[in-house]
Amino acid sequence: MALGVHRCRFVGWSPSPITALALPPPHKSHNLPFPPLAVGRQNGSIELYRWAAKGSSPHVWVLDSTLPGPADTKVDALALTIRARRQPHQHYLRLFSLPGDANLYEWDIQSGTVLHTIPSQGGTIWSLAPDPTGSFLAIGCQDGAVRLLDISHSEAPVHVKRFERVQTRFLSIAWAWSSEVASEESTQRDLASDSDDELDSSNVLPATTLVTGCSDSSLRTWDVRTGRVLNRMTVERARGERTLVWSVAVLGRVHLFSPYSPPPNNKLIFRDGTIVSGDSLGTVKFWDNRTATQIHSFTAHNADVLCMTISPTGEAIYTSGVDQRTVEFVKLPPSGNDHGKWVQTTQRRIHSHDVRALAMWPPYVPTSNEKQTYAPLLISAGLDMSVALVPAAPPQAEQLGMLTNPILSSRSNVTTFEDAYPKRLGYPLASGNVVLASRARLVVSFSDRVVGIWRLPAQKPKTVGAWEGGDENEWEKALEMELRFRTNITAGAVSPDGQWLAVADVWEVKLFRVEDVNGTLRPRRSRTISLVLSSVLSGQTGASALCFTPDSRRLVIGTWKEARIVLVDLDQGPQEAVVRVFGVHSERENSGGNEGHEDAVLTPRVSRVAVSPDSQWLASADSNGRVCVFNLDSAKHTTTLPRTLLSPSALSFDTHSPHVLALGYPNNEIQLFDAEAQMFYPALPDKVSHLQDPILGIVFPPTLTPNERKMYVWSAGWLARYDIPTPSSSTLTKQPAPPSAPESSTELSLKRKRAGEVDESFAIVTKFRPVLLADFCTDGVGEMVVVERPLVDLLSTLPPAYLKPKYGAN
Repeated sequence: MALGVHRCRFVGWSPSPITALALPPPHKSHNLPFPPLAVGRQNGSIELYRWAAKGSSPHVWVLDSTLPGPADTKVDALALTIRARRQPHQHYLRLFSLPGDANLYEWDIQSGTVLHTIPSQGGTIWSLAPDPTGSFLAIGCQDGAVRLLDISHSEAPVHVKRFERVQTRFLSIAWAWSSEVASEESTQRDLASDSDDELDSSNVLPATTLVTGCSDSSLRTWDVRTGRVLNRMTVERARGERTLVWSVAVLGRVHLFSPYSPPPNNKLIFRDGTIVSGDSLGTVKFWDNRTATQIHSFTAHNADVLCMTISPTGEAIYTSGVDQRTVEFVKLPPSGNDHGKWVQTTQRRIHSHDVRALAMWPPYVPTSNEKQTYAPLLISAGLDMSVALVPAAPPQAEQLGMLTNPILSSRSNVTTFEDAYPKRLGYPLASGNVVLASRARLVVSFSDRVVGIWRLPAQKPKTVGAWEGGDENEWEKALEMELRFRTNITAGAVSPDGQWLAVADVWEVKLFRVEDVNGTLRPRRSRTISLVLSSVLSGQTGASALCFTPDSRRLVIGTWKEARIVLVDLDQGPQEAVVRVFGVHSERENSGGNEGHEDAVLTPRVSRVAVSPDSQWLASADSNGRVCVFNLDSAKHTTTLPRTLLSPSALSFDTHSPHVLALGYPNNEIQLFDAEAQMFYPALPDKVSHLQDPILGIVFPPTLTPNERKMYVWSAGWLARYDIPTPSSSTLTKQPAPPSAPESSTELSLKRKRAGEVDESFAIVTKFRPVLLADFCTDGVGEMVVVERPLVDLLSTLPPAYLKPKYGAN
């Protein structure tokens, strides 16, 4: 049967530009090769990504949760540290951010809200850096002073020291590593003895220095013990204007052997405390920290150098900025009394707009020479709204075949920065970014605090070939409204009949009755929903997941706090009524079976909810990888599926068999679960695990054809169709069947072509990208709606990228 497709490119949803990246230091809590990745965006939200790969795999960091930014804030800088004295039920990481004003935020990763707001005591904070031990934070303030905050405990950061003031702004900060060691007790005693105005201290602190990049064409090195300037290094000015030193980095002063060269041929690495700076002239400079003199100067960029990072061994530096170039500098091997000089080796253009942040895993730890298994990853991001990953192994490591490419794909296994193939993470699509009112033919998008609604035209009476469909130019924007929320939108849903609209942030759920008056949509807000929810919930009544039942009579709410599932009846007169509150997700389980879940004891967050087409079954998933199934007829919890390492990225019930639940995971595994029998289907043929884009959704066609069951699985870059066989009762299992051996669709199609066979049970297309939504209208023959947001349209919303004209270029 031919499938009609509405190909929609009019939805104006756009992710926010990326302004900061952060990775935590190495820690035993990392039970995977790569730790969580924090991504800060211009709209104030922070995304946490979890590593999903097993060995060399196309699946790397996948979106785990989003911490919605408070209204009218941004993220200027991020820092992740290890919690020193962890209390029960606390996350092992501490997350700090700069919101662009005179405050420092510490986030509660578990609740997704700001835990502490710490005033700077010195105006706007321009820069942020944790010390190598994770005990202190250094902040550069508007009043020309660097301040230290103590984070060696689990309480709010405490101001312990202020450096002497200078007439400048600190645009960047970096701590200088030292091989000296001091006890934590002596460090605490020394810093605690200093008042805000007393700058002298005893000599119990280790000889650690701090380096700042300033707005007055200079760098400064500081003695952390005294809070005074040790040296001032100046950079060139252009036409009398001040040069801004946007980025600084410091190499440690230790000697050790390279982890990339096996003994007895491993070479000695000299890490001599060299300071590296990047400025607004596009210049990268290397400085001797003892004499405060310039060693090298490279005009490596055509515009501002906004960020830099150091390779794990300290033998390479990577810089980037406004001109989109990422440049590699490598230190040559030492010879004689010469410890080696730095040279510019490679430059690549990985992004289309300004690069705002660079990070490296493993991070630079000068006292570590641990043998590496995976090639280090260079992580970059900026105004083009996506994160890029590039292996950045030293050439000698690749020559020896020592390292594995952690983002291995079919394209290449090269691990050096010069030749490795970059990988981009997909846009941060969360539950409910774009949804469809299937019977009312309305497309609804939620972005920041804005809701947009578009009408789809009725299908024209013409035959549309399978997997075909042109651009729809007859759409109509019906409504746009900006809501007054305390944070960015966390979840949104529209009822199938288009008469109800629910939108939530961390603190509240807003419910609207949408009326169509002579073709104009008029939302009318319910004034009672907050009171109804407050009567059954304690504290905040925000939501992390929303869903209407197919009959549009009930609203399912996954609460942001305490992970409750609330069932609200909308068909009980002038006021909504709570039918039932389920607390299954907030119940703590035994540690058994939680392998890989270091935070399984923490209260999870509901990430997905779905209701069966007959409104009998409800499924919900949380951030701890647990899926619960409820019977709505009896309003009871029926079963909890075995916990998985990754939380499902897609939940959907079959229209042909409404008791069958389909689950899709970010590593592209698919499971089918029979809610009535409480058993799993046999594993489907593995056709998509080799694809790089993770599953974002699963939908079933609304039209029922006898003896025909189809399922459509979609991601940002592909759309696949499965034919689902009806299993016998003997093939159902209590535990999900292990996935079958992966076989790429290309290999399979070649085999079938040679054998003269045609695979009717599976099809895949990649003509739609990037996809924001794939769903079905149910008011007619059930045509598919595919919402796309082409990259060229996304980039058109950004300011023009930097371009330096070249003589003779067209």
